[in-house]
Amino acid sequence: MIGLAAVAGYLIGSVPTAVWLGKLWGVDLRRGGTGNPGANNARRLGGLPLALLVLIVEMGKGLAAVTAGFAIGSEVGGVVAGVGAVIGNVYNVWYRFRGGKGLGITGGVLIGLWPAAFPVVVIVIVLASALSRSTGIGSLITLGFLVVAALAWEFTGLDNPWGVGDHTLLLPLALGLSPVIAPRHWRDARARLRSSPARP
Repeated sequence: MIGLAAVAGYLIGSVPTAVWLGKLWGVDLRRGGTGNPGANNARRLGGLPLALLVLIVEMGKGLAAVTAGFAIGSEVGGVVAGVGAVIGNVYNVWYRFRGGKGLGITGGVLIGLWPAAFPVVVIVIVLASALSRSTGIGSLITLGFLVVAALAWEFTGLDNPWGVGDHTLLLPLALGLSPVIAPRHWRDARARLRSSPARP
C-alpha cells in the first residue's frame, strides 16, 4: 500500500498544470524566462494573476496527493505520497525528468501534513529570500529550518490541528523533502554567491 501511495503521489505531482496554465495564458513557461514551470517564472512572463493561479494549483496538487496517500495508507501513506508528489514535480517523467523547483507543491503538502508549520515556513522563506536577495539561498535556509523544526516538534510533543498526528513522521517528511528540493535551489544560490561583488 505504501508503494501505491508513492506512485499515486508521484503521478499527481507530475501533472504539468503550470505548463498548461501558461499556454492558456499565451506564454510558454518552459521556453521563456528562466524556463522553470513555476510561480516565479509565471509572474515574470504572465504577471501576478498567472503566478497566483499557478501557485494555488500547485499547492492544490500537493494537498490532493497527501489526501490520496491518507486514503491509501493512512498517515504513513500521506507522508510518502506527499514526498512522492514533490519528486514528481521536480523530476517530471513527462519532461524527461526535468520539472519545477518544488516550492509551490511543497506548500500544499505541508498544509495537508503539517499545517501548523506552514505559515512559519512562509515567513522564513520570505525573510530569508529578501535578506539574501536570492530565492535559492532563501529556500535552502528554509529547508534547514524545516528539519530543525521537525526535530523540535518531535521533542515538544505539540499537537497538529489536523494532518499527521504521529510526531515521529514529521522528521522523515522534512528529510524526505529536503534532498529533493535542495539541488535545484543550490544551483541558484551558487550563481547568486558567484555574482555577488567581493568585499574588501
